[in-house]
Amino acid sequence: MSDNKSPTTFKIGSTQTVAVGSTSAASSAFGSQTREIRIVTTVDAYVEMNATSPTASSSSLIVPAFTPEYFRVTPSTKVAVLRVGSTDGTSRVSELTQ
Repeated sequence: MSDNKSPTTFKIGSTQTVAVGSTSAASSAFGSQTREIRIVTTVDAYVEMNATSPTASSSSLIVPAFTPEYFRVTPSTKVAVLRVGSTDGTSRVSELTQ
């Protein structure tokens, strides 16, 4: 029987800064070993993820400001962000390894 639970601690890999503005902006593709990421934004943000060219929109998942969120991803995934409201901000997307 395999245990598919994620550990509660991670090694931090590279971190990207992505502007959260009035148009969707995307990160670079994650590395080949990346299976989890952590996202923190300075403003509420819509977030979209996929391996080709994600575009965040008002129908995307909302990540609240200053609330770290963790996601499982596949290698080469990209994250796109878009502000909720009228204030621009910054997102920090960190690749995590076990």
